[in-house]
Amino acid sequence: MNKSKYLIIIASTIVLAAVGLYAYDELIEDKESKIQETRSEITIQTEPESIEIVELTGTPLDNYSPEERDQHCGKSDFKSTRYIEEFEIPTPCTQPLSIITDSEDNVWFVQSNTGNVAMFDPITKEFVEYQNDQWNLKTASMMWGITITEDNEIWFTDETNDYIWRFSIDDKTYSKIDFPSEIENAFPQKLEYHNGYFLINDFTGNRIVILNHENLDNGETEYAVIATPSGFFTSQTSVDDDENIWFVIWKYQKEAILIKTNFETRETENFILPSSISAPNGVSVGPAGNVWIADTASSSFYRFSPNDNKVIEFVTSDAPIWTFGNSSGLIKTPITRPYWNSFDSNGNMWFNQQTANRLAVFDPVSESLLEYDIPSKNPGWADCGELVDCGTAQSFDFTVQNGQVWFTEWVENNIGVLDTSVDIPVTLDVEQNEIEIKQGEQKKIFLTIKPQEKQKVELFLSTSTNSELIGTETNTEPISISEQSQIPVTILVDENAHQGDYKILLSAHLLDVVVSEYVTVKVI
Repeated sequence: MNKSKYLIIIASTIVLAAVGLYAYDELIEDKESKIQETRSEITIQTEPESIEIVELTGTPLDNYSPEERDQHCGKSDFKSTRYIEEFEIPTPCTQPLSIITDSEDNVWFVQSNTGNVAMFDPITKEFVEYQNDQWNLKTASMMWGITITEDNEIWFTDETNDYIWRFSIDDKTYSKIDFPSEIENAFPQKLEYHNGYFLINDFTGNRIVILNHENLDNGETEYAVIATPSGFFTSQTSVDDDENIWFVIWKYQKEAILIKTNFETRETENFILPSSISAPNGVSVGPAGNVWIADTASSSFYRFSPNDNKVIEFVTSDAPIWTFGNSSGLIKTPITRPYWNSFDSNGNMWFNQQTANRLAVFDPVSESLLEYDIPSKNPGWADCGELVDCGTAQSFDFTVQNGQVWFTEWVENNIGVLDTSVDIPVTLDVEQNEIEIKQGEQKKIFLTIKPQEKQKVELFLSTSTNSELIGTETNTEPISISEQSQIPVTILVDENAHQGDYKILLSAHLLDVVVSEYVTVKVI
């Protein structure tokens, strides 16, 4: 069983593999006499006991037992949709994780079950996998962080070995550097490259480690540390235009603190975040200097404004039934688990929804959301039962360049690309993007759906809110439209709702994509 410190089902909570320990009695020196004494009591077996023979494949599949292989390595064929094309990695069960593109649009990614770096040429659609001759693990190591430097080097983290790896694209060679390991429970996770420095969050080691790229290339391993209080997890970092490093420290479902530390002066400010934020893995600075936080223990992401220290919560659409299954009926509140986030050159925020099996993009100006379904699904990570085409591909990383979003599928052995230039069949327009409602009252607004093509579009509507005290009523039955349509939506505010701003998400679910608009409800 893979003993790597995965962060899979509950984000940023280390899932420890249970290891059975068997104690054997010491051999008795006079065992021959004991055998003679008990021989009459023993039934002699005339046939040998059955022995399970495990067939080795000579591939990374052998790092898992036969019964574990489908869950960790996948068995379905690669697939495509109108928006996404998948590509199967030639070597089975490599478990691709972190991914990045170079200046020539080649796609590079690390294989967490082999220790190899691989390259995919989007023109020829061919893979090249570079053997890491220094890799000696017979299990996977989660390699969450990756970057490419100006001297044509790929750097990535290795949480099991506590290494920072360097792969020379020019020489096709590997070298490794010990992650500062005076911390017993060190966990190098994400890796940000900023002005010649690597910023690595030590997820369980209560620190941000800062390493100089040039010094590392010269064999010097001195480093700086931003220390944090013990007992907290540490999120990824993001640097703003004023050279401030932003990250979150948090205790799962207990407290979360946003930290701003100036890169040069090390002057630090702390901001207490709302208690609703339970596992803030993703942190990214966006337009206007706002800090965006993805909460992997919910279906929400948050905007923190440094100008007024105000925090606003946004919710995604609901996770589709085919991603979690719920054949047992035990899942009462399925969530999407936003994981990592980053901004593209147009100022849009991309994030992966781990358990909804989606890639999403949010426009912070128009406050609109697109959520793209990832076609491959692995049923080993869901409660599928008899449900067909169910599960998640565990897409743990993505990178955005030139209108294309490349991503990995950790348990399906694929990489994929989302083409953002493909038109969405409908547009949404909300009659009022901001409304005021008194406590205990309600208001009706209209959602306009306009098909982009002269043909029928099949869809259904849904709504999501960030408070149980803010409700909605609308038609959620499947509909077919071929011309512009207006759908009434009633927003109901409970008399016990606190005064303030709330975000309501109005969504149209189409084949392979969800189109949504947010409405701000001001409770007065």
